[in-house]
Amino acid sequence: MTVSEELPTLEALWSPALGDNKLLRAMAEEKPVWRVRTYTGDEGWLVLGAPEIKALMLDRRLVRSHPNPADATRLTDNPIYSMIAGAGGADPHEMHAAMRALLIPFFTHKKMAALRPRIEAIVHDAIDEVLALPQPVDLLPAFSLPVPLRVLCELMGVPEEERDTLAELLDRMHGTGDAAADQSEFFGYLMGLAARKREHPADDVISGVVAAGHDDVVIATIVALLLFAGHESISSHIGMGMARLLTRPDLREPLVADQDLMAGAVEEMLRTANFGGGWQPHYAFEDFELAGEHIRAGDLVLPDFAMANYDPRAFDDPDEVDFHRSPNQHLTFAHGAWHCIGAPLARLELNTVFTALLTRIPTMRLAVEAGELSNPEKVKARLSSTLAWLPVTW
Repeated sequence: MTVSEELPTLEALWSPALGDNKLLRAMAEEKPVWRVRTYTGDEGWLVLGAPEIKALMLDRRLVRSHPNPADATRLTDNPIYSMIAGAGGADPHEMHAAMRALLIPFFTHKKMAALRPRIEAIVHDAIDEVLALPQPVDLLPAFSLPVPLRVLCELMGVPEEERDTLAELLDRMHGTGDAAADQSEFFGYLMGLAARKREHPADDVISGVVAAGHDDVVIATIVALLLFAGHESISSHIGMGMARLLTRPDLREPLVADQDLMAGAVEEMLRTANFGGGWQPHYAFEDFELAGEHIRAGDLVLPDFAMANYDPRAFDDPDEVDFHRSPNQHLTFAHGAWHCIGAPLARLELNTVFTALLTRIPTMRLAVEAGELSNPEKVKARLSSTLAWLPVTW
């Protein structure tokens, strides 16, 4: 397939659930870095290659924030990305390192082991709720969206009676364009919660961030970033993982027969969840060269972690879903200093979710054809996976 000389648009590079995009595949085969047009009409650099993205993640000339947020080119019109673009401070590297140092202790394997019984209880309670619903059930709103949020609320210390309110506020923040929400109510709630934790601390993330001496605005920003990173992404992986298992008996049956395969299955489903579209906005801190392209200071750079996971230079037979793949150094959790601190939590949640759903609802099946799961308009309307819905029956 020949790639047009006009700037490719991100709309044109959208891939359906469990499918690929011929244009995006052709671009990745031709070269690893492309100038593209974003959802807002701005221009940016799309990076498709695994070696190039790994190099970027180790390069201090790349940051998540923009020195002049009001002038920053944007991926999409959404308050989440606007907040990230403006969250760097005078030294974005120093702020990033300090935030990681503050939060990593809450995501250690020891912490995850202590949290495991509560995660298992949350998952099984959610399955009870699904089983009580009339069939077919859309697994996205009934299960894959609420479960990660309940887990995050447990970890962060959000009072149980306030979690539905937080869910509603967070849901509004994922809209784009005219659907984008006013941030004030969401951040007002988080700042109020931070103030209450200062008066009544507990063994949770928000109390830990409060104890570090930050003001309520900084605390609310940190908590918001954790919620955005940990909720929608894990929800997406739950949905995409179940969609794959429900359409691939050759993958599902070995897992049911041998749950020791689950750890490898989780890694491979993380790697292959989406064919491209894993765009994470970054900005050039200064000029640099990448794969023959000159990136200027302030330019929007979009590493496509999902597409890099299909790079044949990094993975043998990348299109094959292989639960025995080893090593499996996928880039779903980024790389280097940008590697997701919540990766242990994501792995624990996915392992628990897939094991529980396959065990407790062994006859679960799709209630529609696989081709009906996608909706390209959803990508423009909301920051989420390519799944529009996941109706199931049993």
